[in-house]
Amino acid sequence: MKRWMGGMVTGCLALSGTALAQQNGTDDTEGMVRMGHPEAIDQGQAPEPFQEGTGGSGSQGTPPDARGAALLRQGLLPIPTDEKAFLDELHHAHQQEAKLGQLAQQRGTSQGVKAYGARLVKDHQQADQRLMAYAKAQNLTLAEPQPDSGFAKTMARAEEASMAKLQSLQGPAFDRAFLAAMVGDHDADIAKVMAGQQQFASNAGLKTLLDETLPTLREHRQQAYRLLGQEAPRQARKAPGGR
Repeated sequence: MKRWMGGMVTGCLALSGTALAQQNGTDDTEGMVRMGHPEAIDQGQAPEPFQEGTGGSGSQGTPPDARGAALLRQGLLPIPTDEKAFLDELHHAHQQEAKLGQLAQQRGTSQGVKAYGARLVKDHQQADQRLMAYAKAQNLTLAEPQPDSGFAKTMARAEEASMAKLQSLQGPAFDRAFLAAMVGDHDADIAKVMAGQQQFASNAGLKTLLDETLPTLREHRQQAYRLLGQEAPRQARKAPGGR
């Protein structure tokens, strides 16, 4: 989803996605995918190292506050403590995922990528409608989220850079970069929603909304990972010299 999309092709939020993956016991190849560098798979390169405690900010932005750092240590990501601010982020995330789905339908080469893009549009538009209905019931008017910390600003810059890179690609290169982005992106989405489940556990309505959202995000993530394995260039699996 997002302001949460650093897991796409820039390295910021992808590091947090890698942390979550390591907690789940995924392998090095999947780590490379999550770092947003599908070409590393083609070239047989080792995955980029994860530096514990950076939360994906490193030298690229201000580290999160103590509460955010505690969430990162759990494999989650910092979220606003204010309900409306959190809903603003969710709303933006759904809209952004739908835009990416539309981009995949326009630029995707394989039928799998195009179909996956169509699913993103459908699922996230439906999820956003449920979110908007919940916000209306709470008399809340949602708006574009405003990053209010160095960490949040880093995530916003990562999102913009990710979208710009995808818009510059076409053909199979787009397919691989898009799917790699969706793996890392949805790892970040999942980590954000899980943080929301924890933080707003006493809010029955919001907790139900998040509980309904999480399974679909997990399905999106797994589908992107499976498709990425199918899209890897066949020549990368050949020995040098065609042997």
